[in-house]
Amino acid sequence: MPVIAYLETSVGPGIGQPHDIALVQALLAHIRDLSGRPYWSDRIDGLASDALLDAINRFQEEFGLLDDAGDDIRAMISPASVTFQCLREATAPVLAGLRAISGTASLYIPPHCGEQVLGVMTAKLRTLGYEGDAVLGRRLAALAERVFDRHRFLIRFPAPEDRAPRIQRVRVHFHGLKWLTEQARLTSSEQPDSPVPEAIWSLVATETRPVGGLAPEQIDYAGCQELWLRHDG
Repeated sequence: MPVIAYLETSVGPGIGQPHDIALVQALLAHIRDLSGRPYWSDRIDGLASDALLDAINRFQEEFGLLDDAGDDIRAMISPASVTFQCLREATAPVLAGLRAISGTASLYIPPHCGEQVLGVMTAKLRTLGYEGDAVLGRRLAALAERVFDRHRFLIRFPAPEDRAPRIQRVRVHFHGLKWLTEQARLTSSEQPDSPVPEAIWSLVATETRPVGGLAPEQIDYAGCQELWLRHDG
């Protein structure tokens, strides 16, 4: 399940992948038109519609992107188009770093962690024995090298005690991670009543799969769904 940082393919009449359409919807939702309203006020659903084409067309007209000298096509946004460049530049800074999860309408912004923080976390994974389980430490260190630099998910320390002595779990903590709701509102796991989108769970599971000995599982804790990595020893 790859992550798309920019528009991958064109969005227009009858064309567009869900993640590309969702990205365009989100950007339009955070730009005001001449009357002070968002160009897109419907749901972020990744679905092509006449309403979206109308929003793109209004954006192009009001920003003067369809004059005779331009090469952009009406109601069409391609990755290399002036329309997409203008769309990105006009979007609110709060959406800086917005990424789409391929094949879905889920959009997120990774935390702004510095390299020093990532290095400390990786070193911590390498040195902590997790109550004497060196194998688990090596598995998590391998996962850290894959995940931290790409998506900036963090793993919470230390591992809690488990009922089964051969099974250990660590919690994946979405610290600082933000995502867009269907109403184009930025939220995070720190906000109450803000469940993590299924696509983000799947993204972590996809990254975990190549690292042997770790199995992702969702656990209900205090009424909230949390993601943990299980190591069976």
